[in-house]
Order: sequence, then C-alpha cells, then structure tokens
Amino acid sequence: VKVKTTFILLLVQFLYGNEIQYFQQMVKYEIDVTLNDSLHTLSAYERLEYTNNSPDTLEFIWFHLWPNAYKNDSTAFAKQQIKNGSRRFANSDKEDRGFIDSLDFLIDGIKATWETHTDWIDVAKIMLPNELLPGMSVIIETPFIVKIPLVFSRLGHSGKHYEITQWYPKPAVYDHKGWHQMPYLNMGEFYSEFGIFDVKITLPKDYRLMATGDLVNGEDELYWLDSLAAEGDSLHALPKKELKKKLKLMKKNARKVQTGDSSAIELKTLHFHQENVHDFAWFADKNWIVRKGELVLSDSTSNVTLWSFYLPKNATLWENSIEYLHDSGYWYSKLYGDYPYNHITAVDGDMSAGGGMEYPNITVISTAGSKDLLEYVIMHEVGHNWFYGILGSNERDHTWMDEGINEYSNIRYWQKKYKGRNERIIFSEFVQNKLGIAKNLSMSWFTYAGYANSGKSKDAQPLNLTAEKYIGGNYWQHYSKTAVFMRYLEHYLGEDKMDEILQDFYRQWEFRHPYPEDLKAVFATHIQEDLEWFFDNVFKKTTYVDYGIIKTGDQFILDNYGTFTCPVEVAFYNGSGQEIQRDWYHKIDNKKKLSLPSGAVSARIDPDHHMPDVNRSNNSSKKSLNLNFVWDKPTYFNHDVNIVPWLFSYNYYNGFTPGLTIFSGFAPGYDGSGNALSFLYDFNHKKPVGGFSITRPIRSISLFHVSSLNIKLDRGSGRTGFNAGITGTIKEPYIKSPVARINANLFYHYLDSTALDPVLYDDGKFFIMSLGYSKKWELNIDSELTFQIGIKTGKDFARSFLLGKVNHRFKKNIATKIRLFASGFLYTRDLPLQYRTYLSGSIDPDFEQNILDRTGNSEAIQVLSHIFYDSGPGLRGLVKDVEGRPLATKKMAWSLRINQGLPYIKGDIFFDIGGITEEKNPFIVSGLQFGPFLLPFYQSWELDHKFPNNGRWILDRLRLDFNVSLPFGFNI
Repeated sequence: VKVKTTFILLLVQFLYGNEIQYFQQMVKYEIDVTLNDSLHTLSAYERLEYTNNSPDTLEFIWFHLWPNAYKNDSTAFAKQQIKNGSRRFANSDKEDRGFIDSLDFLIDGIKATWETHTDWIDVAKIMLPNELLPGMSVIIETPFIVKIPLVFSRLGHSGKHYEITQWYPKPAVYDHKGWHQMPYLNMGEFYSEFGIFDVKITLPKDYRLMATGDLVNGEDELYWLDSLAAEGDSLHALPKKELKKKLKLMKKNARKVQTGDSSAIELKTLHFHQENVHDFAWFADKNWIVRKGELVLSDSTSNVTLWSFYLPKNATLWENSIEYLHDSGYWYSKLYGDYPYNHITAVDGDMSAGGGMEYPNITVISTAGSKDLLEYVIMHEVGHNWFYGILGSNERDHTWMDEGINEYSNIRYWQKKYKGRNERIIFSEFVQNKLGIAKNLSMSWFTYAGYANSGKSKDAQPLNLTAEKYIGGNYWQHYSKTAVFMRYLEHYLGEDKMDEILQDFYRQWEFRHPYPEDLKAVFATHIQEDLEWFFDNVFKKTTYVDYGIIKTGDQFILDNYGTFTCPVEVAFYNGSGQEIQRDWYHKIDNKKKLSLPSGAVSARIDPDHHMPDVNRSNNSSKKSLNLNFVWDKPTYFNHDVNIVPWLFSYNYYNGFTPGLTIFSGFAPGYDGSGNALSFLYDFNHKKPVGGFSITRPIRSISLFHVSSLNIKLDRGSGRTGFNAGITGTIKEPYIKSPVARINANLFYHYLDSTALDPVLYDDGKFFIMSLGYSKKWELNIDSELTFQIGIKTGKDFARSFLLGKVNHRFKKNIATKIRLFASGFLYTRDLPLQYRTYLSGSIDPDFEQNILDRTGNSEAIQVLSHIFYDSGPGLRGLVKDVEGRPLATKKMAWSLRINQGLPYIKGDIFFDIGGITEEKNPFIVSGLQFGPFLLPFYQSWELDHKFPNNGRWILDRLRLDFNVSLPFGFNI
C-alpha cells in the first residue's frame, strides 16, 4: 500500500508541480445519546468513520473534548473568562461545572492509546494503531458521559432547559496547513470538518426538542409539534388582555416546571440525520411556545420549514419570529445562494451567553431589548448558516471571514428590508418613536459607531490575529470593522459587482474550507484593479481613514489626515444645495487641490456615508444648523446640535434650576471632540446659571496613550469659575495593566459669601493649580494596587498628598480594601478655609462634584455633616473640633482605612484610623456600610458615648457616601 501511495503522490506532483492541491477530510458520525434531566448528564456512544483525503499519512488524530472546558479553573476557557473580567465561572460551585469522561476509544475495534494535550484538558491526541494512508478510513468508537454545566457559555442547562452544543468528541480539522487543534473559548469560535451526522436522542417524552438535521421516521413527533404550533398561533390570535392573562399563567407554570424534579416517566427517541454540516447541536425545553412557517425559494425544488420555539416570558417579543426567520433565509439566499437544508430554526435560550449562537440549521437566541434587536440577532445567527455554516472558514484564526462578512450582510439585509424607513433600527419603541430621541438611528450607523470609537486607538489590533490574542473590545472589530469596510468596498465596486463576486465565492466554496487568500482570489477573477490596498489595510494593519475638505477661493482642498490612503468619493453642490457631480479620487496621501466645477459652492466627502472615516466632522466644506431633541444620529455635514430639556439640577442655594443643555459632538465620528452649553435659571435669585465646555483630543504629546483638553466656564452654587485641564493616559499598547494618568488643571473661582458656609469656605477670588499622577496595577482579576501623588497650589499655599490603595477579592463578592493616605502643606500664609485638609471627607473646594449643600443651612444634606465626599483622609465618621466644626488642619494629616466585605449580604465592615499634627491621639471610627449608607458603631472621639446607646445615636451619625458629577462637568 505504501509503494502504491508513493507512486500516486509522485504522479500528482509531476502533473501539478508544487501547487498545493485542495483536500478535505470526511467524517461520518453515528451518536446515540440519552439525557438524564435529574442528574443533568448525557450518556452516549459515538461511532465515527474518519476518511483521510489528504496526501499525508496520519499517525494520530487530534480530538476536541470541549465539555472539559468547564471542568476546572485551569482550562483555556476559565483563564479567558478571568482575563476578560468575568468571575462567574471561577466563583461557581463544583456541582455546577461540567466535563466529559468515561471515554474508551477503539480504532477499528482495537483499543487506542490517547493522551490529553499538555496545555489543554479539552484536547486529546488519539494514537492510531496503524498508519492511516491517504484515501483510507478508520472507524473510531467510544462511549462517553457529559456532565452538563450551568449555562456559563454555550453548552449548559438552566434548570430543565438544555442547550447541548459542542458536546461530543470531534476530530480537529486537518487541512493543507496541518492540524488545527484548539481549546474551547468563549470569545473565539470554531473550525470543524464537514460530514454526515446520524444522531439518536433519548429523553423524557414531555420535552420539546429541536436539533440540527431532519427527523427520520418522526411522524408522531412532527404531528405533536404541528399541534403545538397551532396552539401557538391561537395564543397570539387572542385579544391583548386575554393573551396577557394566559401568558401570566404559562409563565407561572413554566417556573414550576423549570425548577421541578418531575419529568415524564415515558421516554422517546428522536432520530436526526443531516449531511454537509460540520456540527450538531440540540436544545430541549418543556415550556416553549411553538410556531411554524415556510420559506419558498424561487430557485429551489423544495421549501424550507421554519420553526420558532420560545419561552412564555418572551412571547410578546417573539411573536414575529417566524417573519424574521423567513426574511433572513430569503435575503441571504437571494444575496449569496440558496439555503441548502430543509429547516431553519430559532430557539429561545434561557440565560444563554451572548446575544445568540449559530449551529447548522438551528440557532439559540438570548434575550433582546426590542423586537428590532431580536430580529437583528436572529438574522445575524441565521446568516451564519452561510458564513461558517456553508462556507466553513476557520473562525478561530480568521474570525472576520464569518463574523465580519456576516455583519456586513446584516447591514445589507436591513437596508433592503427597511428601505422604506431609511434602515432605522429601534432599540426602544417609547424613546425613539414616542419621544423622538434617536429616531433616525440606522443599522449602518450603529455598525459604524462600533468601529469608529476604536478605529484610531493605539490599542487597535489587526484582524489577522487568532481570537485568543485580542484584548478588551478589539475582538468585536472583526464584526464592525470588517462590515463597514466591506460596505465601503461594495459602494466603490458597485452592488452588482459585489453580488457577482460573493455569489461566485459561495458557489466555489460551499461545504468547503476557504481561507482569506481564497476570497482574494475570487475578487481577482472578477475585477481588474489590484485590491491589495484594501485587503492589506483592512485585515493586516491598523491604519485608519480620515479625509477632510475645505474651500479656499475657487478651489477645494482635499486632505488626508489618516494613515489609510484609499479611494475617496467627493460630491459637489450649488448654492441651492443641489448636487452637481460626484468624482472618485485615488491615491490622495496628502493634500490635493480640486478644481471647482461650474456652479459649485460646497463639497462633501463620502456623501452617502459609506466610507469608514473615523472623523466625519471635517467631511463638508460648508455646514448649516441641524437641531435634534436630546440626541439623534449625526449628519456630520451640518452642525448637529442636540437640545436637552434639563430638569435635574439642584443644590440648596440655587434650588431646582431647570433649563436647557445643548451639546454637539462627543459621538463616534467626532474624533473625541465635543462642545456643551448649559443654560439654566435660578428662580431663587432670579438669574441664569449654567456653563460652557469644550473638549478636544490631544494627539501631539507622544508620552500619552490618550489625552484630552477640557476647558470649562460655569456659574452656580455661589461660584463663577473657569477650569482648563489636560488629562493624559500612559500605558503600553495592548496592555491592560499598568495604567498611569496625569492630570494638570488650572482653576479660577469667584466665590459669593452669601452662598457658602463661612465655617468651611472663604469668599473672594482664587487662582489654583493642581498636578496629579496616578498608577494602577491590576495584578489579577482579584487584586489591584493604586498609587497617587499630587500637589495643589494657590497664592498662599502649596499642599501635596500621597494615596495608596490595595483591593483584594477572596471569594465572590467578599473583598478586602485597604487605603492609606498622607498629606501635608509645603507652605502656608493665608490658607483659605476650603483648602484645609478635612479629616472626614472633602468639601470639593474646586467645584468638581455636584455638592448638594455648601451653605450649611439645610437639615439633611450638608457637606461633611450629612454627605460624605470621599477624598483626603476620608474618615467615615464626622470628627469635630472643640467648637463643633468639622475638624481640619493646616499641617499634616494621615489615615488608614480598611473595608471588609461580608458574606451573604452586600455590605462591608469598615475600620478607619487617622490623625492630624495638632492632635496627639488618633481618631478611630468603625461601622457598617450598605451601599451609600455609612453607619458608624464606634467613634473614639465621642466624650459621652463612643458606642451606640440608642437608635438616635446611629441616626445622628448616619452619613451618605454620595459622589455624583453631572454630564459635561456642569456641577450646578
């Protein structure tokens, strides 16, 4: 056999040279599985025929045993959860976790030796007793038991609701690039071999079950499901009041069933069969409402059955789910190629992770905030039947090939289906349609916003990395960045050409494993232009698009402020705003003077918003005024001004100060810039209050990773003031920790004596400068360390401080927090009262927070006395001097604070000790903190009762930990 194989390989090499020939392994599964819903386990037997279609001889096969991802804290999944800031799995009990065991592999009837991967217990190497030659097959068999975890990720259960995914031993893909063994990850999907699945599922008879594949001899089950679908239709035909009443009863019953122990004694076995798929998933629940529909494809000989299964608690949200399934299947078939299977199913996942997850023929959907969002998620997951389902790319290594192209397809779907409403997407019916806020929010802008906010970031990562290498939100750029750039490419090439290319891609690669180079090759066969400028910048680099245009005299100047040089579309307009002409400009890597077309008075870059320009605010040479109520999708070509009726400002001196807050910018597409104006009226004193602020990014300081300038002028709380500040972040790209920040501020205050407590504040004019530096280390998900140093100076004083914090979480929400503080004055002459160091918190001398009462005249909201603003030594009991005033110092102060979390309840025990130079003995306070409520139970400085002697003692010393800043920094 070896001699014959060698001859064939030599012949192939002679005929085809050194070109790598495509091959694809073949797998045929037979699985019998039984669900035990008392123990939440699966007992199964798998028989797999594995055919080696490669030119290589195999000595072993890598297998994925992904239920083991939920076994302990050392798995790649568990580590990724911690890395991404989630402790839910780490905090879970052993009985809520999962695993796969009882494996006993036989290869052609011979007991096989196998071992788990050195790093991943959910990956195993199965040694073959004999070499597997090209063109040959082996039969691999094994029993296995799966302990089903709670729903931490994809495989899981919630009571008697089951989501059985990535549950069976499956071979890793072997292709022309070698083996692709990989551990299970939550953020990072899959790559599996196409094959045939024949699966028999046994479970209690009262479960409603849907799965990948077609039922074999399932007439009785289909008859039952049809009857349930008829009930579902009848349910939604009820008048609203009756429907609401009926659903209330169904929800109550569902809760009992979900948490109960009883299941039907009688079992049923359902047999599913499907070919040309790379995975098999199934879902079971006793409470689902069932709906059924049909999709007729114009070019197909058979119709597609649509199934929707949803929980009573989500019935109103899901009432149009069959429509969403129908339209998804219709548009994807029309855009790319007909759906090749017999059913499309969506099931309602109870507490499922993420928005949804796709499997061949079937998708599981978690909760959504509106019907449009549910349609979006269903459409996105159904679309994965094309991108990764049929076009089986490597999701782990090339995530953009399925998620990104699918997200681009979502925009296309929305634009076509909802063309009549300008592709609006509704997140909240009340907010958008009733109040008119964000009423023009569109699907394409929503996707653009997801990209634009981070497209220029120094933390941006290219899209050609494997999934586990992404930090923070960069993984999601596979969705948004790919989508917006593919949409731009469609506009540049033309929709018909894009359809032609992607439909050809579908025809060439359905049920196969395409790579990025294969997609590029299809593009190359359809267009003459070399698109390396596109593929290189979008997928291999982190360059960004930023073009701007201005008019000078009789010329327009087009300027490239970005790092991505790409074709730019410019439209020209006459004095009436009518478009005269459009032109594409190529290879503009700096400035270019554009000739003025006859009659043109203004110009716009990318007039239809197809180009993913990170700063669209400079894309028009002329702007008019556009007013929005509260906020709406920016036009960018105009001065988009958002007007917010403001009713929420209050302080004791001014009272309620209603008025308007007007702002522009701040949204994605403004490059971090924004302006705000707050015009409020003080009815107590019959005068206007409010302020104006400007925020701009600073790109020229190379020290900073991110930096911004904020300038603010405001009036309120008895102060008229000015503040100019620079904030800069220092960190290494792609590194979450450590992060350092520098803050430099200049303040001017004019304080009105009639508005402020003379015990705490001096009136008059004050010029203040402050400089602060902080650094934070996230040692792990449970521990962090913070260090701060700062100095504040005025005409007559200079004060410095040091602050250190250590936070450590031991288990779940039980954490210990330690805070050390020390401060002192470098010099003082005539120290203003407000700049003394107060032992029991801050009085916010520079008006950076929303202090409810600075007058000292209220009975319940006075600063320090009733409200605790955490700064300085920050003792959580109110320490007073001999005259009954809050204790302060002109010298040194220090404190140590300890918080210890409590088990079972959300609260802390606190212990504070601190002192000042003028006092020999330290001050100690201890008590409980529940949310914002500080309840001292011991205060060392009390003369009569250091401990509570009655309830009044506690109430008199109760303080609220209240730190609130209003939008745009207007703390009126």
